[in-house]
Formats: sequence, structure tokens, C-alpha cells
Amino acid sequence: MIKLLYIEDIRRPERNLEYKLIIKRLDFEKVIEYYDSIELDDVAQIVADGVICHAGMAAYNVVKTFAEENKWPFLSYSGGVDSPPRLTENKFKKGHFSVDSDYFEQALPEFVDYCRYRKLSNKE
Repeated sequence: MIKLLYIEDIRRPERNLEYKLIIKRLDFEKVIEYYDSIELDDVAQIVADGVICHAGMAAYNVVKTFAEENKWPFLSYSGGVDSPPRLTENKFKKGHFSVDSDYFEQALPEFVDYCRYRKLSNKE
């Protein structure tokens, strides 16, 4: 079983609710846990097989840095103009993905599959 963390955006509780409903609808509640702290010491203690957060949230760069250091697959979503409409891997950082907020529901299964495959591959 994999453990992914959805780090909640404290600025937008209504968006957190929207994305929790998507996660529930896709039946990923057994693999995605919700995390509401962005304190440096708390983020440093995370143990996960992947992390999901909004690209504009407070402490985004902290989460991104820990994802790089811990080699967590990382999915950021955003409503920015340059956000891709499908799951897109950063060509400079393997395992780091982005997607436009409007396509989060379509991209999430692919990200979960990536994390599952990566975890299985590391066990061998």
C-alpha cells in the first residue's frame, strides 16, 4: 500500500473540500491522507510515497524542497495561465509533476499509478 499526502492549502478551505471530494469520488481515500500543517518541523517529519499540493499555497517551496531531498514524487496543481492540461513531468526534476487545477481529476489516477509503480520498483 502506498501513502500519499495531500497538503491542504490553509488559505482556501473551500478548495480543500473540493479536492477531497474528487479524491473520494476516485476512491483514493485509502492511499491519500490529508495533512494540514505547513510548519517546517512538521513537514520535515513527513514519511510518504508522494505529495500533492497547490502551487500557490503558503510554504509551497518548503514542500517542494523536501520532496526533492526525500525523492518523493510531487504533484502540484495550479490555475495559472501556463499550467498544463495533463499530468506533465518537470524535465529538470524527475518525479515532479504539474497539472492545471481544472484537470486535477483526470491527472490524479496517473500520478497515483506512478507512485505505486515507483514504490514497487524500489522493493525489488
